[in-house]
Amino acid sequence: MRRLYRRHQHARIPKALGLFGEAAIKLSTIDPDGDLREEAHEPLTLLAADHSAGDAWGYPFDVQTRWSFYSAYSPNVVVTAFAGGALAKGAEAFGVHHFAVRSTQAAQWVLSKCFNSSLGAFSYHEHSDTVIHNANLLGARLVWNQLGSDPCARDAVKRSVERTLAAQASDGTWAYGEGPGLEWNDSFHTGFVLSALVELSDVDAAVSDAVARGATAYADAFFGARGEAQLWPNKQFPEDAHAAGTGLSTLAKLNNLTLVDPELLARVANRVVTSTVTDAHAIWRRNRWTKSHIPYIRWCDAHVACGIADAAVALASSGAD
Repeated sequence: MRRLYRRHQHARIPKALGLFGEAAIKLSTIDPDGDLREEAHEPLTLLAADHSAGDAWGYPFDVQTRWSFYSAYSPNVVVTAFAGGALAKGAEAFGVHHFAVRSTQAAQWVLSKCFNSSLGAFSYHEHSDTVIHNANLLGARLVWNQLGSDPCARDAVKRSVERTLAAQASDGTWAYGEGPGLEWNDSFHTGFVLSALVELSDVDAAVSDAVARGATAYADAFFGARGEAQLWPNKQFPEDAHAAGTGLSTLAKLNNLTLVDPELLARVANRVVTSTVTDAHAIWRRNRWTKSHIPYIRWCDAHVACGIADAAVALASSGAD
């Protein structure tokens, strides 16, 4: 069935375009004389031209989660946050005004359509009233970075940050969301929360302590002795590519704040480039006896590319090989 299905031409996924473009921009800071700036420009240009979901972005397929359904090409906060954030970086790197305009439009959509004032949080999509902490903070980060001078935006972001800070458990972790069936936590959603909070540190004085406690829990629970990125806390398997890519991006930010051991970042980076990436794709899942080589472009490859770039920049700035 998979072989037959994959014969069809698939639509481009905005989240993947944004992450690959952002990865190239970051790597170009290490190799400014290479072709990476040009390689970043193409996916970001395609992304800026994509209005299939209006001013924001979504997936070109229907999605059914544990808590909601949303249809193909309907915008959601997570895709919009990654795409809008990448275009903002592209605008800064290339001086392309249109990239900045699209990023700002996306942030305005997040603020106007997804901030739920009764919850004090950004919803995953405009028809949801479920608090999902990574989506809440990813939306808050985009709004803060693009609209932070607007009083309404600042108030919404402050309330959303307070909502997630209040949900941090005593051990420093966060549940995926609020409500029955959402009490679990995993590596990459935890990484999204921590990574977003790092960029929201000016919003609330309590953020710094929350990030420090979260960083300790994250480093202790989700990475093995050889740098394996584990999906579930304190469980050896499965080793997961999405957790690896997001892990590198998150650990790089925490490393810059001296909240994790630099050796951990180097160990995870080495594991990713030697054991996770093969034939230009990331191995999605590695279990005790089996592994899956199915190429998931936006779910694994794009996050791994961006994670490697983040780790390379962080390690280069520290003088590591």
